[in-house]
Amino acid sequence: MHRLFRIRPWTLALLPLLACKEPEVAAAENQAKRAQAALTEARGHLSSGQANAALAALSRAATAAPDNPEPHLLMAQAHRMAGNEGAAILALKQAASMLPGSDPTIQRQLADIYLQQGLTKDALAALITMRDAGNLPDADVLRLARIQAREGMIDAAFKTLENILRENPDDAEAKSVEAEVLWLKGDELLAANLMDRLLNQDPALASARLLRARYFLVSGFPDLAESDLNAVKGADAERPEVVTLRARVLLALGRAADAEEALRGLVEAQPQNADALAWLAETVRVQGRRADAQSLVDQALQLNPRLARAQYVRGRSLEEQGDRRGAEEAYRFALSAEPRFAPVHARMWRIHLNADRITDAETSLELLLSMSEATIEEKAQLAALYARMQTKVTQGLKLIDEALKREPENPDYLRTQKALNALLPKPKKKSSGPIIIRGRR
Repeated sequence: MHRLFRIRPWTLALLPLLACKEPEVAAAENQAKRAQAALTEARGHLSSGQANAALAALSRAATAAPDNPEPHLLMAQAHRMAGNEGAAILALKQAASMLPGSDPTIQRQLADIYLQQGLTKDALAALITMRDAGNLPDADVLRLARIQAREGMIDAAFKTLENILRENPDDAEAKSVEAEVLWLKGDELLAANLMDRLLNQDPALASARLLRARYFLVSGFPDLAESDLNAVKGADAERPEVVTLRARVLLALGRAADAEEALRGLVEAQPQNADALAWLAETVRVQGRRADAQSLVDQALQLNPRLARAQYVRGRSLEEQGDRRGAEEAYRFALSAEPRFAPVHARMWRIHLNADRITDAETSLELLLSMSEATIEEKAQLAALYARMQTKVTQGLKLIDEALKREPENPDYLRTQKALNALLPKPKKKSSGPIIIRGRR
């Protein structure tokens, strides 16, 4: 005998909920499928270099999966591909807000973008946060130390290097960074000896080659700098920082056409590299093609409106046209984006001096000196300013002595040395007669 199933009153109340459950689950599953399909489509567009199509797909993915950080991470990649670094920063920050804690991958990407945009303080903050949390690989620790040194934070740079050198005192890459920090500190002889020792031990050490090439270039020996750069081989030779340094050396050697050829290859390989475009603009300007240079500057500024090098090239072009006021405005704009940008200070001290702004000229020259970017001429000029202002006599004598080693018969240098020597405290004359002691009778 079969029992009859009795429907109880409370089950009747559950029937509408049970009926609604399946459509809700189905809707959620469909939404997840749409998000996944959009992400797959976006990845395909990114692999093909189609940034705009990828962004459209990622917008649909973000709408379908509003709590998923992945669409925003890929958006950052697409924005960077399109040259929109500001939007990439916003996308990364949006992704970071969805993740617990501080994600090291996102922090590293942010640091890279900050550096490209000239936002050095923000980059340092991101890298230091990762270092203090133990999330910074050794290669990035070395990068942090190098940035700190270039920003004049010498003690902080040595402290950052400390842990790596304590664990492995002979780490070649760390020693190369140590040589750069020593150079920027002003210990030029120690730095040069360390560079030489590293390259004697490993002639293929690219970081030491690049550092010594910069050292030779600033010291007035571009031929030796070129020799070091020629020793950098393989993939290292194609890195943007190597190509741009080579261009700088070739410009110093008066071979602007060769510099342009090297940079053309880099720009073809990386058309979104604003810094490479600005360097190319400089080589074109040097060859007298002012309109072409301005076009390249505009392209660079479209990719990065804060790019100090592009503003510098614009300022140089305006200077050549006799527009000193416009040039100074361009230089000041560059310094507002990157206060320690050496090429601008190399122009600004001359502008300040011509306008009789002696203190400002001194400040720009001292900045160049602190960045190890001051040429022999600039060191001698700073010494002359010290003599004129009757200040920092000892430091001035050290600078002019260095200049005189290079040009012992330079009359301007000799006059500066004489003026500084005249400011030294006069030694007290010893009494030559008998000492008479007067006393009471």
